[in-house]
Amino acid sequence: MANRDEILANFQACSGIDDVGEAFMHLEAANWNLLEALQVVMPQEATPATPAPLPPLQPISQSEVISVDSSPEMLPPPIPPLPAAVPSTSAATLPSSSDTAAVMDVNIQVLCGGASEGSSFPLELPNSTSVSELRTMLHQLVGITPCNQILEGFKTPVEDSTVITHALLPESRTLTLNAQSSVSFGNYFDRVNGAHSDEYLLLIHDETNGKNYNLKFPGSRRIREIKGDIHDLTNIAVRNQQWTGWPPNTDEENATLNSSGISKQHHLTVRKLVRERTPRAQRKTLVDTEDDNASGEEFEDTPELLNDDDDFFGMMDVDVPSSKKPQTLIPADIEDEVMGVIHFSEEFRNRYGNCVPMFYQGSLEDALKESVQLPAKNRKLLAVYLHHDGSVLSNVFCSQALCQLSTVDYLSANFVVWGWDLTHEANKARLLNLVTTHFGSMASTTVRTFSVDKLPALLVITRTRGTIEVLSVIHGNAVLDEVMTALLHAMEMFEEQRVTEVQEEEAREAREAVKAEQDAAYLESLAADRAKAAAKKQAEMEEKQERERVESIKQQEEAIKQAVRASLETDLPDEPGPDCKEPVSTLRFRIPGGETFHRNFLANTTLQVLLNFLHVKGYPADEYKCLQSWPRRDVSSLDTSKTLMDYKLYPQETLNIEER
Repeated sequence: MANRDEILANFQACSGIDDVGEAFMHLEAANWNLLEALQVVMPQEATPATPAPLPPLQPISQSEVISVDSSPEMLPPPIPPLPAAVPSTSAATLPSSSDTAAVMDVNIQVLCGGASEGSSFPLELPNSTSVSELRTMLHQLVGITPCNQILEGFKTPVEDSTVITHALLPESRTLTLNAQSSVSFGNYFDRVNGAHSDEYLLLIHDETNGKNYNLKFPGSRRIREIKGDIHDLTNIAVRNQQWTGWPPNTDEENATLNSSGISKQHHLTVRKLVRERTPRAQRKTLVDTEDDNASGEEFEDTPELLNDDDDFFGMMDVDVPSSKKPQTLIPADIEDEVMGVIHFSEEFRNRYGNCVPMFYQGSLEDALKESVQLPAKNRKLLAVYLHHDGSVLSNVFCSQALCQLSTVDYLSANFVVWGWDLTHEANKARLLNLVTTHFGSMASTTVRTFSVDKLPALLVITRTRGTIEVLSVIHGNAVLDEVMTALLHAMEMFEEQRVTEVQEEEAREAREAVKAEQDAAYLESLAADRAKAAAKKQAEMEEKQERERVESIKQQEEAIKQAVRASLETDLPDEPGPDCKEPVSTLRFRIPGGETFHRNFLANTTLQVLLNFLHVKGYPADEYKCLQSWPRRDVSSLDTSKTLMDYKLYPQETLNIEER
């Protein structure tokens, strides 16, 4: 269930019941079901079993259309949730509907004035309804002109001629409706959205004093209060403050930051409005003339003039207002390209109303990136509108051709529109530099040759084979039919080229996909081969290290054996000579392989000395056996402390040396 405070606010807004207690009672009785409570208090809207169809759509004159940018009192009230779906008009009243039996149920959620949650209502659409027809229906129901509607929620981008199908609708079957300009709906959205506790960071540049201010304000702060705060900081009176950066047609007297539609961090520029000074002598002449011709009624207004200190001192010394010329679309002293484009868009809307092309709010480079430099599947044409206040054709072309609904809708659906003012030479020079940089010298030469009487002009920019070029030029002397014909022709040529490039891109992507797959397979195979080679190399290295370790162990063992042999050899007694008087035992040794050697020992020599001798010869007792023939025994396993004579190894004996 939605938040009760929100339901209460919606119920009061829809039913008109201001008494909170009474509204609370109705909602409690309906178990906080907003629809049931509204049916109780507004039975005239809920009693019919089948809602009566709306009257047929009729053409609406410009005077009958309620502008979204009008004051809040002129706007229709927010649309409450309806008890049943609102059917569209009959088949006879819709220009393109063919079958009213097959319908689609959609929900329209109205988002206006920067509100995050507004009123919503169901709507029944015939299956053959186009987007343009839906806009016309919403114009009758809500009062927002089609050119000011922002209709979102479709799964894929649509054009006005697109027929709405189930496949285009989201799963929730809800479409959102917003307006291009911020509109205040009184306190209704304030109650829906709560206390507006969000903070806004305003980055304000004071051009007059050359200072920057970063100020935080709550979302409920009114713009007129912010202007008063800026007066305290800059000493620029509110009536003399000239602002750049507020959304077009914002009610700067009553609008809050929440309802203005700006972002949480927004750039603004303020400067002091410079008024023309009237020479003192001329003012004296004017005062004398007025004194001679003044009536009593004129003097009755004197206290009102003297109540305003600024106006009083303006009459005495400075700041006497004079007739002011219309402001150019881009001032001559503008330094930033983006700020110039924003100023152009705001002033253009101020001059020609709300039904104007949606000019791109960014640099020419960014506009190119969002249009002709996109991939062929998503590419759009770029329309560059060049204005000049010195041309007599400017107002006629804008009001009679460029700002007509058909032109605006077609440009919005198929083009990115970027505007610039050539009235001042500095701005013209800047545009020529931009055109040279992005379009080339030939396009720059074409623009440079435009005379004032040929302006304004609408340049259609495209990209062919990677080259940006001017596809066509529509001059200011063209009427509406000629403008639409030129745009349609340019669109046909663009689409023909775009289809070819889409096919080429798809073929190139297919080739690149195959190449990428082959490269991936090659890299995978190469990685496997490298892994095998690395594993083999690692195994060889480990084998080598093992061999070296074994060899080192052998060397160490051999060194130990050599050391032991050397030590034992040193301890061996000398072999008795032929003239020895003591009993001598002559021992003959037969080694593996059949070879023999012999040595003489004293008969009283211990068996250990015999074994030490054999160790020195390379036959240690732990590796070799020393066998006596009779009795057959292993001498090396006997008590080594006894003598040779004790074991009958005297006077001579043959011993066999065998490996263990």
